[in-house]
Amino acid sequence: MWALQPLSLAAQSSEPVTVLSADSVEMAEVFELRMEVPVPTGSTVYFPATVPVTGYVESFTPVDWQARRGPDGGATIELRYALMPFGMGNIAIPPIDVITMPREDGVDGQDIPGGSIVGVWEERQPTLRYTRSVTPPTIWVEPVYSSDDVVAGMSPRGPDDVVGFSWSWPSMGLILLFSTVIGGAVVTTTREWLAVRGEPGAGPLPRHIPLDEARTQALTEIDRLMAAGPHPAERAHELYEESSGIVRGYIERLDSEWGPELTSTELMDRLKGRSPAGAVLAAEMHNAEAVKFGRLRPHAEPTAAHLTVLRSWLADKPESRS
Repeated sequence: MWALQPLSLAAQSSEPVTVLSADSVEMAEVFELRMEVPVPTGSTVYFPATVPVTGYVESFTPVDWQARRGPDGGATIELRYALMPFGMGNIAIPPIDVITMPREDGVDGQDIPGGSIVGVWEERQPTLRYTRSVTPPTIWVEPVYSSDDVVAGMSPRGPDDVVGFSWSWPSMGLILLFSTVIGGAVVTTTREWLAVRGEPGAGPLPRHIPLDEARTQALTEIDRLMAAGPHPAERAHELYEESSGIVRGYIERLDSEWGPELTSTELMDRLKGRSPAGAVLAAEMHNAEAVKFGRLRPHAEPTAAHLTVLRSWLADKPESRS
């Protein structure tokens, strides 16, 4: 990992500067792309959490970033993208769009030096004027086999082993026999299960839980998590996964169109438009996603605040959409 030190070129340029942690890697070996972005005073800056997906390289984890005070009273943001290559030879890393625009009233974000903020990438407004497409350096990915192997006669095996007549027919006969026996057993068991399932009185029907009762259950679960605190950073992933799951389970009851087929981002986008309280909850659930799928590990105090926000939203008795 790099220390947070200015790149030599970054101090001389107002444009983003990029470097790689290695000139060459093996296939599927994680490496880092480091980018330093100068941010003028009073700006809003947006950058993606992952690089655009290609068939040759993709993000291994969400971006890790830090900010420090830059020249002329502004700020410099250092972005670290952990990447994994899947191609071979000289691989091009896809360009990364960075938006730096004058800060406007009403735009939320995380404060950085120079009176600027880091905005949420998903809430950015399309703007070509303030968008800079940064093209990283290429990286060499070592081939699975070398040129010496090819000269020595190494090559992929022909298709006969897959689609030809080089199979072991006794082995294929045994496989076919066992497949027939297992398939027959599965069909018989399935028929018996369907017959029992269709009989009247085979079991109690699932009870529909009223919305108020579901809300009370969710509050009880959140209270249980709060009572178990303080929660160290080592338990952050487990706790945020459980707490956000409790709230999501209740939210899905508020509207028949808000089922489990929606991603968390889609669900929160719909919830934000409902009320200011919904926007606050959406921001907290977004933080939970960063903990569950990223490297963010909050300590006891922000975790307690997270649980408090979730409980307050549930306690306000949000109603279903009319």
